[in-house]
Amino acid sequence: MNPISAPEEVSALWLHTLQRAVGRASHDVKDALNGVSVNLEVIRSRATRPEVPASAVLQFSEAAAQQLDRLTNLIEAVLAVSRPERAPADVAVTLRRITTLCSASSSSTDALVRIVDDGSVGATMTRVRGDVVRLALLATLLDIVGGTERGKQASEVTCALSGDDDAIQVMIATTDRRTMLPEGIAEVVRSAGVRWTEGEQDLSLAFPRA
Repeated sequence: MNPISAPEEVSALWLHTLQRAVGRASHDVKDALNGVSVNLEVIRSRATRPEVPASAVLQFSEAAAQQLDRLTNLIEAVLAVSRPERAPADVAVTLRRITTLCSASSSSTDALVRIVDDGSVGATMTRVRGDVVRLALLATLLDIVGGTERGKQASEVTCALSGDDDAIQVMIATTDRRTMLPEGIAEVVRSAGVRWTEGEQDLSLAFPRA
């Protein structure tokens, strides 16, 4: 076995990547919790005043519900990404979890990540180990969404799923920044059987089918 693709090496790289993602998500968890708390406190204080109609707290209850939905989705994504991947790994499932993490930022300059899937790809199981699949996707997207100039609104990042008889492809594309596989994980990903092509603003990853 190539030493760089050994499970312990992949695990170390994944731990570093997961710590980056959780550190980023922690700000969003605190922000959402604060939003729920503030809106519930407004509702509580107004509900004690009999002269205040129920309609006066409607907007605050809706805002609290939205923040709670955001918090729930984020925590579920963190927990899902943190658990060991099943074998064989499912590229589409892993990608959905990771895009939820990467799109949850409260920063107005971070890019939102959107999946494009026309339903024609079929099954998305790969023979590549699950820890390598999630490492390749999360490390790449973390670099992209946080790579916008300070004070500049980022454009959306699209992740298009497609496939042929041999592989499942994930095309990651932007309109305003370079899109590439991080150098620190490139050899690990290559050794695991993943192939990719890079353009100026897009990266296509091919995961061999199971």
